[in-house]
Amino acid sequence: MAIWTLSGTFENWEVALKKRVWGVSEKAKGLWGKVQPGDKVVFYATGKGIIGYGIVEEKFVNQELIWPREKQEGKPLWPYRFKIRVEEVFDNPKPKPKGMFVAFAINKLGEEIYRVLLKS
Repeated sequence: MAIWTLSGTFENWEVALKKRVWGVSEKAKGLWGKVQPGDKVVFYATGKGIIGYGIVEEKFVNQELIWPREKQEGKPLWPYRFKIRVEEVFDNPKPKPKGMFVAFAINKLGEEIYRVLLKS
Protein backbone atom coordinates (compact mmCIF):
# COMPACT_ATOMS: atom_id res chain seq x y z
CA MET A 1 0.00 0.00 0.00
CA ALA A 2 1.27 3.43 -0.99
CA ILE A 3 0.20 6.94 -0.06
CA TRP A 4 -0.37 9.64 -2.68
CA THR A 5 -1.36 13.28 -2.85
CA LEU A 6 -3.99 14.11 -5.48
CA SER A 7 -3.79 17.80 -6.43
CA GLY A 8 -6.30 19.99 -8.23
CA THR A 9 -8.49 23.04 -8.05
CA PHE A 10 -10.99 23.50 -5.24
CA GLU A 11 -13.75 23.76 -7.85
CA ASN A 12 -12.86 20.31 -9.20
CA TRP A 13 -12.65 18.89 -5.69
CA GLU A 14 -16.18 20.08 -4.94
CA VAL A 15 -17.41 17.90 -7.81
CA ALA A 16 -15.03 15.03 -7.08
CA LEU A 17 -16.01 14.66 -3.44
CA LYS A 18 -19.71 14.52 -4.34
CA LYS A 19 -19.16 11.98 -7.11
CA ARG A 20 -16.38 10.14 -5.24
CA VAL A 21 -14.15 10.17 -8.29
CA TRP A 22 -10.92 11.93 -9.24
CA GLY A 23 -9.27 12.13 -12.63
CA VAL A 24 -5.93 13.02 -14.14
CA SER A 25 -4.74 13.91 -17.62
CA GLU A 26 -2.66 12.00 -20.14
CA LYS A 27 0.46 13.68 -18.67
CA ALA A 28 -0.12 11.91 -15.33
CA LYS A 29 -0.98 8.53 -16.87
CA GLY A 30 2.37 7.03 -15.80
CA LEU A 31 1.84 7.84 -12.13
CA TRP A 32 -1.85 6.92 -12.39
CA GLY A 33 -0.66 3.49 -13.48
CA LYS A 34 1.31 3.08 -10.24
CA VAL A 35 -1.62 3.88 -7.94
CA GLN A 36 -3.45 0.74 -6.85
CA PRO A 37 -6.79 0.00 -5.18
CA GLY A 38 -6.27 0.14 -1.42
CA ASP A 39 -3.72 2.95 -1.64
CA LYS A 40 -4.33 5.96 0.60
CA VAL A 41 -4.81 9.40 -0.94
CA VAL A 42 -4.69 12.93 0.44
CA PHE A 43 -6.80 15.58 -1.30
CA TYR A 44 -4.94 18.84 -1.96
CA ALA A 45 -6.79 21.89 -3.32
CA THR A 46 -4.50 24.37 -5.04
CA GLY A 47 -4.37 27.64 -3.14
CA LYS A 48 -6.45 26.24 -0.25
CA GLY A 49 -4.51 23.37 1.31
CA ILE A 50 -5.30 19.82 2.34
CA ILE A 51 -9.03 19.25 2.32
CA GLY A 52 -9.29 15.57 3.24
CA TYR A 53 -8.17 12.02 2.65
CA GLY A 54 -9.45 8.66 1.50
CA ILE A 55 -8.76 5.32 -0.15
CA VAL A 56 -8.58 4.34 -3.83
CA GLU A 57 -11.26 1.75 -4.54
CA GLU A 58 -10.67 1.23 -8.25
CA LYS A 59 -9.11 2.73 -11.37
CA PHE A 60 -10.75 3.20 -14.74
CA VAL A 61 -10.70 5.26 -17.90
CA ASN A 62 -13.84 7.27 -18.65
CA GLN A 63 -14.67 10.00 -21.16
CA GLU A 64 -17.69 11.41 -19.27
CA LEU A 65 -17.48 15.17 -18.82
CA ILE A 66 -17.95 15.79 -15.10
CA TRP A 67 -15.75 18.73 -14.13
CA PRO A 68 -16.66 22.35 -15.02
CA ARG A 69 -13.71 22.90 -17.35
CA GLU A 70 -14.40 19.65 -19.22
CA LYS A 71 -18.00 20.72 -19.77
CA GLN A 72 -16.88 24.19 -20.87
CA GLU A 73 -14.36 22.80 -23.38
CA GLY A 74 -16.63 19.93 -24.47
CA LYS A 75 -13.98 17.23 -24.09
CA PRO A 76 -12.57 14.95 -21.40
CA LEU A 77 -9.45 16.50 -19.84
CA TRP A 78 -8.98 14.04 -16.96
CA PRO A 79 -10.04 10.61 -18.27
CA TYR A 80 -7.70 8.50 -16.08
CA ARG A 81 -9.83 8.16 -12.99
CA PHE A 82 -9.98 6.76 -9.51
CA LYS A 83 -13.07 5.81 -7.59
CA ILE A 84 -12.33 7.06 -4.08
CA ARG A 85 -13.80 6.25 -0.71
CA VAL A 86 -13.70 9.53 1.17
CA GLU A 87 -12.63 8.94 4.77
CA GLU A 88 -12.71 12.56 5.94
CA VAL A 89 -13.21 16.05 4.55
CA PHE A 90 -11.87 18.91 6.65
CA ASP A 91 -14.17 21.86 7.36
CA ASN A 92 -11.09 24.09 7.32
CA PRO A 93 -8.28 23.15 4.91
CA LYS A 94 -5.00 22.25 6.59
CA PRO A 95 -1.76 23.90 5.50
CA LYS A 96 0.63 21.86 3.40
CA PRO A 97 3.34 20.43 5.68
CA LYS A 98 6.99 21.05 4.94
CA GLY A 99 8.29 18.41 2.54
CA MET A 100 4.93 17.64 0.95
CA PHE A 101 5.20 17.74 -2.85
CA VAL A 102 2.13 18.99 -4.78
CA ALA A 103 3.55 20.12 -8.13
CA PHE A 104 1.88 17.36 -10.16
CA ALA A 105 -1.64 15.91 -10.29
CA ILE A 106 -0.36 12.81 -8.44
CA ASN A 107 2.53 12.92 -6.00
CA LYS A 108 4.04 10.25 -3.76
CA LEU A 109 3.55 11.03 -0.07
CA GLY A 110 5.72 9.71 2.75
CA GLU A 111 4.25 7.81 5.69
CA GLU A 112 5.69 10.30 8.19
CA ILE A 113 4.05 13.32 6.53
CA TYR A 114 0.77 11.37 6.27
CA ARG A 115 0.83 10.65 10.02
CA VAL A 116 1.51 14.34 10.76
CA LEU A 117 -1.51 15.30 8.64
CA LEU A 118 -3.82 12.96 10.48
CA LYS A 119 -2.70 14.23 13.88
CA SER A 120 -2.92 17.94 13.14
